[in-house]
Amino acid sequence: MDFEDWKEKLIGEWQGNTELYLEPPPKPGIASASKLSVAPVAGGSFIEINYDWTHEGEAQAGLLLVGYDEENAASAAWVDSFHMSSKVMPFTGTAVEGGATLLGSYEAPPGPDWGWRIVIRPLSANEFQIVMHNISPEGQEDLAVQAQYTRG
Repeated sequence: MDFEDWKEKLIGEWQGNTELYLEPPPKPGIASASKLSVAPVAGGSFIEINYDWTHEGEAQAGLLLVGYDEENAASAAWVDSFHMSSKVMPFTGTAVEGGATLLGSYEAPPGPDWGWRIVIRPLSANEFQIVMHNISPEGQEDLAVQAQYTRG
């Protein structure tokens, strides 16, 4: 499935739950209700994924802008009020398994940088998942966020 196929499946309004993992499983995640919208932007060349959630009673929000070239190579930019403060994280990636996998990195002073993977998986016409992993400099991937949405 290429970008055009799964992009069309995601456009619309969604509701769901997200789990934030401040420590990797088997420690439990912190659950929160979440709303999400997906819209085409820039003439349909990109999709904009806007979402909100809460942590410890405080509203949080994020935005992921995703686009693909003719060979299904992805580029993306992500901001999140909890995870990114005032920085924008750039990503590259590909269409895989009926969705997308995106890989970016962030500064972790005094260094080295850490990685961040976002996987977007349409599960059906009315359900999809976003999973995020934190990646240590040694390459260890730990679950950071798991969100499940249904068309709402």
